[in-house]
Amino acid sequence: MVSAAAPSHLTLDVAVLSKAYVGEVSLSQLARDLGADVSNVRKAKNWLIENRHPTFADYVPDSPLSPSQAEAIITYRSYTTAGIKGDALTEKMFPDVATAQAKKNALRDLFEHHQLPPEQAAQLTHSILRIFSP
Repeated sequence: MVSAAAPSHLTLDVAVLSKAYVGEVSLSQLARDLGADVSNVRKAKNWLIENRHPTFADYVPDSPLSPSQAEAIITYRSYTTAGIKGDALTEKMFPDVATAQAKKNALRDLFEHHQLPPEQAAQLTHSILRIFSP
C-alpha cells in the first residue's frame, strides 16, 4: 500500500484553522501559529485588502486582526499552498460574489454613489444583468 503524507504546511494551516481565535490576534502571532514568515502572511492580508474581502471592509492599518480576518488569511494560505491561484482563487475566496442578488446590490451601490435616479438605475441594472446572464 502506498500512502502519500500531507504536506506539512497544509496540515499546519488546517490545525490553525481549527483553533478558534476569540479575540484579536497580531499578524506576527498568526504567522507564528502558521509556522510561516510574517512577510508571507502580510502578503495574504494585503491581497485580501486589495481585493476587498468583506472581512477587511473595516480594517484599520496596523491594527490587530479580528478572528474572521485571521480565518480569511488562513483560508487564503491554505488555497494558495494547494496551488490555487488567479480566477480560481478569487472564486474560492469570494463564493457569493456570483449570486444575482450580490450583483444587483453592487450595481445599486454604484448607481447610488453616482446619484443616478432610481428609475434609470433600475433600467441600467436590468440591462447589465441581462447582458451577463448565461
